[in-house]
Amino acid sequence: MLLGLLHWPIPMQAENIARPELVREVQEGKRHEARVSWWGFDAKDSTSFLQSAINSKVKKLIIDKQASAWITSPLNGVSDQEIIFEEGAELVALRGAFHPAGDCMLSYHACSNVIIRGESKNIKRPCVRMRKADYQSSAYEKSEWRHGLNFLGCRKVRVQDLTIEQTGGDGIYLGTSENKSPNVNVVIRRVDCNDNHRQGISIISAEDLLIEDCLLRNTDGTDPKAGIDFEPNDPSDSLVNCVLRGCIAENNAGTGFQICPQSLSSRSKPISIYLKNCVSRNNKQHAVHLCSNPKDPVKGLLRITHLVSANDGMAGLSVQFNPCDAVQIEMQDSDIRDASQKDTSFPPIYLQGIDSDTRPVGNIHFRNVTIEDDLDRPFIKIRRDGKAPLPRNITGRIILEHKGHKEAITLNEVWLTKFSQLHSAKP
Repeated sequence: MLLGLLHWPIPMQAENIARPELVREVQEGKRHEARVSWWGFDAKDSTSFLQSAINSKVKKLIIDKQASAWITSPLNGVSDQEIIFEEGAELVALRGAFHPAGDCMLSYHACSNVIIRGESKNIKRPCVRMRKADYQSSAYEKSEWRHGLNFLGCRKVRVQDLTIEQTGGDGIYLGTSENKSPNVNVVIRRVDCNDNHRQGISIISAEDLLIEDCLLRNTDGTDPKAGIDFEPNDPSDSLVNCVLRGCIAENNAGTGFQICPQSLSSRSKPISIYLKNCVSRNNKQHAVHLCSNPKDPVKGLLRITHLVSANDGMAGLSVQFNPCDAVQIEMQDSDIRDASQKDTSFPPIYLQGIDSDTRPVGNIHFRNVTIEDDLDRPFIKIRRDGKAPLPRNITGRIILEHKGHKEAITLNEVWLTKFSQLHSAKP
């Protein structure tokens, strides 16, 4: 009789840890904090218990540690709820599930006031884990999705103190809602995105975003395979006031920090992206890569301060198709060490213009940037395709350390003209 009184029935498979009397108090508004185990636990599949607990809309929901992981199919979150992973708790994808290409572990659609956080007194954080190897097999349709956490047009979101690994897409995806609303006021802090298929984190559209003290590592599966990728899908998308602070991107098969507003245009909101005190190391491609729309690039600002790039496979800073009247790029108090040691077609700094006789590459400014490179090559390569003119408005000061010798180089129009005539590369 008791089950019939509840607004959200408890699945009949619940083990004896279920507490239906406490669930009823949640539904009656007498309790504002609950444990998922009150709805039940099944070591083989707890999807129904997890979703019923979320659907209760209790303000604070604890995924409590059990003898084994919480196994689940895709889940959908709600607004005005804090989900807390108890220390040692794991949320693991159900084997054989997630066949639809768009399935994600936990999705939020146009939600607000969302917190997802782990509790931990040691280095090991609570974990969200999928089954990447399964999704890469012939048993599954190929997809860039199957993300860990999926936010579509959400507001006031905080994710912290979790490990998200082995997803079939991104660890965290920030996309748009059906009406193309961006994610607004999102904080991602102390999250370890490890061994994901496409990206550690993808940002499609976001305003007032802070990603802080995160580890983005071992991404490998399908392009771009970056630690973090800013990549809008539509000119109406936004990359406004996006701050990365204290993040480490390492051992990714792609770029450490990728900014690709190729789908934005000059009519889009100007981008504003700030990298502060970040580290890129041992990535197969660039440390930082900006690639704009070659026909109608967006305007805005990319500011990089106190970056360390160490042993990345390609350039420490790569800029493609961004003319001097588009995004302003500032790099200061940064260190590029041993970039592109094997693929020497990319020096520490790589610039590629667009095929235009009126819009040269440029608007790039360096201040107190150190390049440590013992290979015998120019520290910068400027590729000019077709009718592209000499670069313009590249300024600042580079400290070049080469085989024990240190040289300060002032970049200005005189230096740029001389260097371009000697070293600018055409295919």
